[in-house]
Amino acid sequence: MSRYLNIQIFTILYLLPWCFVAVLVSGNDVVDDPGFDMFFQTNTEEMQDVPIYFEKPLPTWLRGSLIRNGLGRFGLGKHNFTHAFDAFGKLSSWKFPGNGSAYFTTKFLQSDFYTKSIASNDIVPYLMFESVTPPFNEFQKLEALARGIDNMNVNIVRFTNGNSGNFEYVTLNDFWKIYEVEPLSLSTKKSITAGIPHMKHLTRSAGFLSLLSSAHPLPEHATNNHVTFLSSVSLIPGIKSKITLVRIKSADDREAIAEWEVDKVPYMHSFSLTKKFAILFAAPFYINVPKMLRYAEPFDSLDWFENLPTAVYVVDLTNGHVKTLKTDNVFTMHHINAFENGNSDIVVDISSYPSPAFVKNLEMATLRDPVKRNQFDTHALLKRYHINVNTSKISVELFKAPKDIPFASNIDMTTINENYRYKQYCFVYGVVLKKDNIKLSHIALVKKDLCGKGEDAYWYISTHYPVEAWFVPTPGGDNEDDGILMTPVLDGDKKTSYLAMIDAKTMKLINKAYLPTAVPFNLHGRFFSDLF
Repeated sequence: MSRYLNIQIFTILYLLPWCFVAVLVSGNDVVDDPGFDMFFQTNTEEMQDVPIYFEKPLPTWLRGSLIRNGLGRFGLGKHNFTHAFDAFGKLSSWKFPGNGSAYFTTKFLQSDFYTKSIASNDIVPYLMFESVTPPFNEFQKLEALARGIDNMNVNIVRFTNGNSGNFEYVTLNDFWKIYEVEPLSLSTKKSITAGIPHMKHLTRSAGFLSLLSSAHPLPEHATNNHVTFLSSVSLIPGIKSKITLVRIKSADDREAIAEWEVDKVPYMHSFSLTKKFAILFAAPFYINVPKMLRYAEPFDSLDWFENLPTAVYVVDLTNGHVKTLKTDNVFTMHHINAFENGNSDIVVDISSYPSPAFVKNLEMATLRDPVKRNQFDTHALLKRYHINVNTSKISVELFKAPKDIPFASNIDMTTINENYRYKQYCFVYGVVLKKDNIKLSHIALVKKDLCGKGEDAYWYISTHYPVEAWFVPTPGGDNEDDGILMTPVLDGDKKTSYLAMIDAKTMKLINKAYLPTAVPFNLHGRFFSDLF
């Protein structure tokens, strides 16, 4: 009996340290990213002009409003969204009147999709990026196809109405339809579906499904206009699809700059502009019309061809001339900046991926699973393309990362000093998920030096989760990086969010103000210096 007892005691004593280590390891897995799931949890709280308090006095020059668009509700009634991109849109704003005070507002975008779903206490059938669970039945899928996309949860942009000169603040997705909002209250004003512009020699519109556009229209240099594109899918056999480059004169006034036919319509999220050219990267990620009509799920109706090149369309904004080039297979969601470098050379910087697979991995079942979300590759790669318009040659340049910041070129969700758009520039700021290649939640905000001056830097705090930042330049600043980065950060330990102000030169946190609520994952936004 005593021998048996001794064996038991020895076994316990031997295993105890290993059990302790196992508990520590398991515990680290659990507590390493506390609160991260709140990025993808419904937050129904809405509020208007709630005072927030920064730890330090605000700069006397800081006036304006930061407005951001993103996700707010991930399910309703008996249905839940299967992909993060489908969550109901929710706007958030930080207002700075210039007297040292600051105010926070957040409201849901009152889209038809949202208001009808709230009235029904369930997600009603509309076309989505992916789908819902439990899935819609066949009749509901037909309803969704007929209603189209109505959830403008990606970006907010300000247009200038060419007739009145008034500003129009609009929310966008990758579709032609937009919603206008009142920027101070964040109330929804109306939906706008502008007329489809055509070139004079090509007026036919019947037989095309003209839905896909860009969530990132860009300001046209030296004008009050913006530029975007519209992809039109042909539904008639023998008739080719087409892409139209569009000049936006106001929210509902558009004109065609150029139009060209394509065999298949590619999915494109953004594009580049220089002072003279528009540059579109059309990766071989093509719309499959039969799949779209059958399944009513846009993302799953796209076919990726990994062995085909990426088409590059260079459009002259002055005369609409389109030049079609090709480069190696590459996929991008976000263009960063572009400029003309003399001798017919165009420089285009993008955040690139080897395929669209990472987008598929942003499904709710993956993002909410601590194991699954750490298993897929999240890293983009910053690439610079040199395009010679005369010779039609394209070369690719990569940027070295310093040894102490090996992830410096793995940025996406980028921002620059907008005073340097269309110009040669040195600095881009972006988000790096899984900076250590271990956990998705290890998120760094990175400053990438494109001029090789050794000024790469980053900001990172464990269990604090930033999203895309916006660069606010210091008035009268002498250097490109004179300014502050504003970014909402989810504090996983406190289970709430704060607005961080980071010195864009040093990447040091200089100020912050906590909010009375958590802000779910934000996608894009911008600072309007004259809005307060």
